[in-house]
Amino acid sequence: MCKVDAVILAGAPPEAGMVVPDEYPSRAMAQIAGKTMLQWVVDAARGASHVSRVVAVGKVTAQGLDLILDPSDSFLGNVMRGIEVCEGNYALVVSSDIPLITADMVDDFLSRAIKSGSDMCYPIIPKALCEANYPMLKRTYLKTKEGIFTGGNMLLLSREFCFRNEHQIAQAYAMRKKPLSLAAKIGFDVLVRTVLAQIGFGSLLPIPVLENA
Repeated sequence: MCKVDAVILAGAPPEAGMVVPDEYPSRAMAQIAGKTMLQWVVDAARGASHVSRVVAVGKVTAQGLDLILDPSDSFLGNVMRGIEVCEGNYALVVSSDIPLITADMVDDFLSRAIKSGSDMCYPIIPKALCEANYPMLKRTYLKTKEGIFTGGNMLLLSREFCFRNEHQIAQAYAMRKKPLSLAAKIGFDVLVRTVLAQIGFGSLLPIPVLENA
């Protein structure tokens, strides 16, 4: 069985009103049902049969972590810092603020993603399924030809792909709030299809278009 190291991103500061220890100023350290959000995610990763080591990036602590790294000054920097210490060809990158995650969810995603052989895999969840199971959860959704989906807050990455394309990835991330610049990077066709799909023309945006962007 192929196993990968998991990187949990826990560098985000707490939101207003969150109670976290002074020595661990991270959103991931907020308590949910008797455990920190981070601990819920660590437990899920640790219980997954496809996960080897579990690494956290942030000013945090939790049982079951193999390594804790100081955060950088950016989200992308935290991702790269985490995958640099991973072993093997792939790394699983996970958000730290998804306390409802389970080991079965992690294994289901990894078994499919690893089998695909792709450099980057991201899970998507149908809106109807998400709302049926978590009706109070607020999510961002994307309309496509195949349906309406939300993201699964996990990412399987080829480490070699990330190292080889670090500059281009950084450019794309920097453009995330500049639609015209991002369109020039990924293609105006993809951007126009995405915009039109959200206002009622979902058939213009098949998932393969996003996969090939």
